[in-house]
Amino acid sequence: MHKVIFGLALAAGAMAPALALADAREDVIAGITRCAALADDRQWLDCYYGAAQPMRAQLGLTPAPQAQIKLLQVQPQAQVASLPATVSRAVVRTGPPPPPRRSNIFDVMGGDDVVRNSPVKSYDVTRDGFVITLPDGQVWKQTDDDASKHPVSWRQPANSMRVTISQGALHTFNLVVNDENFHHKVTRIH
Repeated sequence: MHKVIFGLALAAGAMAPALALADAREDVIAGITRCAALADDRQWLDCYYGAAQPMRAQLGLTPAPQAQIKLLQVQPQAQVASLPATVSRAVVRTGPPPPPRRSNIFDVMGGDDVVRNSPVKSYDVTRDGFVITLPDGQVWKQTDDDASKHPVSWRQPANSMRVTISQGALHTFNLVVNDENFHHKVTRIH
């Protein structure tokens, strides 16, 4: 019986630092969410540093300045629901998305869809093959080998076409138009 009690006490003692760490982390996260209501970047950053005070105290670090800690006390908890625009800042990309990632040596049999059921903005068919432009700016060209073996004679308007492009075997890409059962080998040129 003494061994069981000793084992439980030992387990509880081992878990206590983890529980304390979780509590400090939870307090920091709660403080950070309160900082989200601040629109001014400088105040937000000071509040963010102040929110880390529970973890600083647990680790024995110097305390945050009082001005930073006060910013946490000024913010009512109810303001957390409406986050200002500064919180959701993100880099805004312009132009087409980046080229699809190259598959690695283990992806010799193909991979995921790069483009799934996308409308076609425009296309051009010549004796050298076709070039398809998608609404997001991606431009895909039929490979020369595929163009010689499988020429197309599309006549429908571009807005009636949809394409799916997937990674093929050995670092190639396959394009399927609408619901056709046939795919064309393509490369991305833009």
